Amino acid sequence: MREFFIYLITKEVAHSYYGKENKLFQLFFEEQRSTGISKTILQKQVSYITTLLAVSQIEKHFWESLSGTHDWRVEGETYSLSCKDSTVHLELSDQYIHLYSIGNFEAETIIFEALRHYESYFLAMDYGERKYGWLSPFKLNMVYAT
Repeated sequence: MREFFIYLITKEVAHSYYGKENKLFQLFFEEQRSTGISKTILQKQVSYITTLLAVSQIEKHFWESLSGTHDWRVEGETYSLSCKDSTVHLELSDQYIHLYSIGNFEAETIIFEALRHYESYFLAMDYGERKYGWLSPFKLNMVYAT
């Protein structure tokens, strides 16, 4: 089973930390592991660099993108997508998307693709495997002053 936490990073931070995603990952990883006052401080930092998710809009986007062609359903507070050899379960909150994936990568890829079309600055992190990356890599427009 794979488990991802997916955050929407502000555009400014995404551009500032492009190529330095390991620093963002370390912040989120420490926030997950910490307790007490350090957790409170790290939560404020995470809150500052992320954008709140419009859960109803993301939910609508998923229904429009996935219901006609895929086995997309809701079970209480959990959304599921099933393919031949894989299943994904999602929990949506205004802070992040929590994704569980079982089987091959097909269902996971479909969800990631749907999120790519929704917004460009999603950062997915698998804390257990210490993996992370942008769902939709973007180009930086470099401007050089002379």
